[in-house]
Amino acid sequence: MDRESALQIRNHSLKAIAELTQVLNKLQNRCSPEEYEKIKRGVGLAIGKIQTDLLDVVVATHPDLDDLGG
Repeated sequence: MDRESALQIRNHSLKAIAELTQVLNKLQNRCSPEEYEKIKRGVGLAIGKIQTDLLDVVVATHPDLDDLGG
């Protein structure tokens, strides 16, 4: 994968994670605890898929794009 494509995937993936996190912040105390837990689980699963199926692939080919890398 070329660097520009990797950068776009990373940026869109991070935006998607931020949007999903906002869903949880906005729903807290606005739905039942049961509904919130279901949505929280769905958000967690979605973020996990973004990490493993998109971000990990990007970092494998372009390690310098790993914001968490040490």
